[in-house]
Amino acid sequence: MSAARPLPSFASRFPEALSWYRDKLVLPGEAGETVSGQELLAGAAARLMARFAALYPDSDRRALVSMWSQWHFGALVIPATAAILLGERDLPLELDRVAIVPQEAGLTSAIVICDAGASRCDDGDPFTPLFEGHVAPLVDLLAGQFRVSPRLLWVNAAQIFEWTLLQVPAKHTDPQALAMARLRLERRLEPSGQRNPMYEAVRYPVEQGAPVRRRKLCCLRYLLAGVADCASLCPLHADCASAASDAA
Repeated sequence: MSAARPLPSFASRFPEALSWYRDKLVLPGEAGETVSGQELLAGAAARLMARFAALYPDSDRRALVSMWSQWHFGALVIPATAAILLGERDLPLELDRVAIVPQEAGLTSAIVICDAGASRCDDGDPFTPLFEGHVAPLVDLLAGQFRVSPRLLWVNAAQIFEWTLLQVPAKHTDPQALAMARLRLERRLEPSGQRNPMYEAVRYPVEQGAPVRRRKLCCLRYLLAGVADCASLCPLHADCASAASDAA
């Protein structure tokens, strides 16, 4: 088998600001250890989390799961969003159709998708496989197995998604896909009538005359020894500890 390789369809157009994530979404090949999405759903998540937890003995489990999810969503959401906006393709991103390439510590190093997708040919939401097909079942799994707030995990994904949209030049994107991406962050309710867990995940309060980018919920990373808090991005950056109760 050949080495796992990044998607070719948008590599040359990938924004410089996101260059570190260019190789995080890859096609099948020899990638060493992989964990399929189906294995993750069947119990492998606990094994990956145990490997990660070994780096932070006796740490708060919610903080460990939150940090693991942020790392995973970085490897998934950032390149997938860029590929969807720039490549004008529908990608097979559903959790049960992908595999994870984990680091030794259990963190997601890359996401292997089965193929490069197909040209977009309808007016459907191109982000459905990403969020309904991957993020939603992963949030359900992590929240149920590790007793972590699903609201916290959704904010982790949405914050990364919102940041990615800021990095991709709008003039180079598919206008319809960009509009749908923004709608996911702006609508209060889903088309089904349920509350949108991504709504206002990031806010911009004005402080000292200028808007400040800020999460809705604290990610709890301050509970991991040696890990810095996220400063002004945290909703209670002056007192991170008091944010924990809101995310519980």
